Amino acid sequence: MPVEHVPIVRTALDSRDFDEVRDMISRRYVQHVPRVVGTARDFVFRSRTVSAGEVLIDQPTYRACVAFDTEPFETLLVASVLEGRYSVTGGHRHGRAAAGEVLLYPPGAGLDIVLDHSRQWITQLPMDTVTRVAGRLGVKAADFRFDAAEPVTAEAGRRWADTVVYLARMLTAPGQSGIHPLLLSTVVDTAAATAVTVFPNTTMALDYVSGPQRTAPAAVRRAVAYIDAHASEPITLEDIATAAGLGVRALQAGFQRHLDTTPVGYLFRVRLEHAHRDLQAADPAGGDTVADVAHRWGFAHLGRFAARYRSAFGRRPSETLRT
Repeated sequence: MPVEHVPIVRTALDSRDFDEVRDMISRRYVQHVPRVVGTARDFVFRSRTVSAGEVLIDQPTYRACVAFDTEPFETLLVASVLEGRYSVTGGHRHGRAAAGEVLLYPPGAGLDIVLDHSRQWITQLPMDTVTRVAGRLGVKAADFRFDAAEPVTAEAGRRWADTVVYLARMLTAPGQSGIHPLLLSTVVDTAAATAVTVFPNTTMALDYVSGPQRTAPAAVRRAVAYIDAHASEPITLEDIATAAGLGVRALQAGFQRHLDTTPVGYLFRVRLEHAHRDLQAADPAGGDTVADVAHRWGFAHLGRFAARYRSAFGRRPSETLRT
């Protein structure tokens, strides 16, 4: 039975009406009190968004200097500045950015934000995905927090900007009205993991995390069985650990000890095998493509998929499709 795709929703707004823009931002993000710094006569706003599930990418443009006092954000927002200047302050956390730089909106605190004749990408991610990724590094959701608005290095900031471009491309392909849930889960997890490695947070302050207990082969077998049965679904490392009756770190240690791989590495291998079988059974004359098969099994980047496929099976995926 075909998997139902997650709808991709696109919206657009061009407005000089300050109240209209305020209401839209409150509905989309959080309640806030905005004000134009200087004259409101020159205020112009433009927004283009694309969203799927709980992830949203917005490209707002403000042709004025606008300040916001916001309520606490419950989602994670990161701005990639394309033009103008930007600043975010939340308690002791303060950051500034100009074109080519990025800033995080620290969640859980009211913020003071100033956008000075700016254009940017705003990426919104669910916090439960971010805290789940942080949990893999040994930090419980209740203990996780971002400690600063600016990235740890300029290079890390560029890594975030590159990730946003990748995410946007996955959601804005011409004619695309939906995305496979497995593919969406993969790209959102990638964005969340990037945020956790780019912006200062409690995972970076861990001095030492004790090693896991020895994992019984039976637990590894339970994990393997779960992966084999659910490879077509957007399962997470935490889902696999729960099915095995283990913590994440114990699961990883067990796979390394008994299978010489990681749980995610094993899941990748299973999905690659499924993709191989689907390509063997595909009908190119009927419209089947390598991209369709790759995306069906969660491989978002076709170039990397082709390279890994060739490494595993000794031929390009297009060659299998034509056989």
